[in-house]
Amino acid sequence: MATWQLGPFDNDDAVEWCGALEDSAPDQRVDLVRHTLEAAVLAGPSLSPEGAAQAIAAAATVLQTLTGTPPSDSAYAPRFLLGRDDVEVTPSLRDLATRALDAVLVEGSRWRLRWADNIEEDEALRVIEELRISLASEAP
Repeated sequence: MATWQLGPFDNDDAVEWCGALEDSAPDQRVDLVRHTLEAAVLAGPSLSPEGAAQAIAAAATVLQTLTGTPPSDSAYAPRFLLGRDDVEVTPSLRDLATRALDAVLVEGSRWRLRWADNIEEDEALRVIEELRISLASEAP
């Protein structure tokens, strides 16, 4: 996976996921978000780095829907959803997004191991932890 920044949409896997989200029919977008988050929760620490990148993008999409503001300056953030109700955020979807990020952040996860001993490890963890905190504190 090519990564050029540390934001939720700054890697190839997240960009591909956002492309699939945009290509989906509007009434199917929430299903893609939910499926991505559920897959992350079910995989737990064995979640692949690619799956983790997609789950992070999905969780950031949930946060964007809640706040009305993209959680990233990335050109690849799903701004096409702003002002739309394609991804209705329910309390259960917000909780699912938070649990998916827990799976990404858990000690020993494949995503964390990928960043181990990287000079940007602390910052990469901080970005995801802040996303998780923002999700947990936003009311749907």
